[in-house]
Amino acid sequence: MVSNKSGRKFRIGYIIFSIAVSISLWLYVTKDLNPTRDWTVNRVPVVFVGEDLLENSNLIVSAREATEISVTFNGRYNDVSKLNNTNVRAVVDLTEILTQYTAPTGTHALEAKIETDVSGNNVSVLNSSKHTIEVTVERLVTQSFPLTPIYNGGVADGYMAGDLTLSRNSVDISGTESAISRIARATVTLNGFEDLSKTTSREEAIRLLDENGEEIDMEEEGLKFTGDSTAVITQSILLVKDVALVIDIIESPTATDANITINIEPRTIKLSGDPEVLEGINEINLGTQDLGKIILSSETTYQIRIPNNTTNLSNISTAKVKIEVLNMETGRLSATNITYRNARDGAVVEIISQSVDITLRGNQASLDQVKAENIRVVADFTEYADRTGYFTVPAKVYVDGFQDVEAVGDYVVTVNVS
Repeated sequence: MVSNKSGRKFRIGYIIFSIAVSISLWLYVTKDLNPTRDWTVNRVPVVFVGEDLLENSNLIVSAREATEISVTFNGRYNDVSKLNNTNVRAVVDLTEILTQYTAPTGTHALEAKIETDVSGNNVSVLNSSKHTIEVTVERLVTQSFPLTPIYNGGVADGYMAGDLTLSRNSVDISGTESAISRIARATVTLNGFEDLSKTTSREEAIRLLDENGEEIDMEEEGLKFTGDSTAVITQSILLVKDVALVIDIIESPTATDANITINIEPRTIKLSGDPEVLEGINEINLGTQDLGKIILSSETTYQIRIPNNTTNLSNISTAKVKIEVLNMETGRLSATNITYRNARDGAVVEIISQSVDITLRGNQASLDQVKAENIRVVADFTEYADRTGYFTVPAKVYVDGFQDVEAVGDYVVTVNVS
């Protein structure tokens, strides 16, 4: 009598034997007999050809109905089992739009021809999820857009941002009219700096923005650059500096740097400029004042002439200079001792002025001692030697016998030369 344990072992062995026989029969049927069967390949890529020829005719595909389909084949197992989405493709010939349609723009249904890389005559296409693929074709246009430079950064203390420039002024973009219409601006942006202290240049990509300031995905929109897609952006950096205003003086016997005061308003102006230029500029000279030409004080307005390649940020074009001579007095005398010098040879000179009123400057004790006979007025013909008739010539006034008294101001003498 067979035990229960032996029966269980027999049944398990029988099951294993049955499975092995089934597998053997299946392998025999599928491999050795190689039956005909249907075989479906999913995610077959749709390949579009001839797009370059469309672009040569100023046309572009703006929409595609599908980029993948499913294809069912029929054939011997050994053949169809080799098919997959890496060796099967659905080819759409876009050039049919040029040859079969009088109006190429619009939506067209084009045949999707199934091609494989697997050799053999025992495979046929039974069916596909799409026999035709709809494509939308639009007119390809090219438009030029001005480039806008943008600097997203800061500058170091004591500096300011100057001109922001680009190596080119515009960019040409090609695409469909609808895609082109989305472009609001073409920009080039310089990022990554917070404390610039010198002019900086860098090549950056051109970005297209819509009316909301969002960047446009050019590949998604089918847009292309017709030339370079980059531009060199340059942010110039300017030094900002306070520069003093100064004036030169020509001293005289009774007015020197020791007994004068000079007040300049404003004392300084703020300039900007290239750091290499402005770093060496510490003052602006307004001009020269001859202290022998003023009496006790003067107030003169001077033009502020800023150095080349700088900018006057204060926007002040003139400065007032007030000069006062301290601890001096003035007096007046009429001088009659009038002579001349540097007249041309042979000239007959008649001095018409019989006297000249002279203003004297000095300390009071010395002024009280000066007499008319101490004063000589000498007319100088250096720049008038060729003139004839009545005219005036500048005159130099001498105060003989006094080192601490001088004639101040400008003087002329009227003469007649023949």
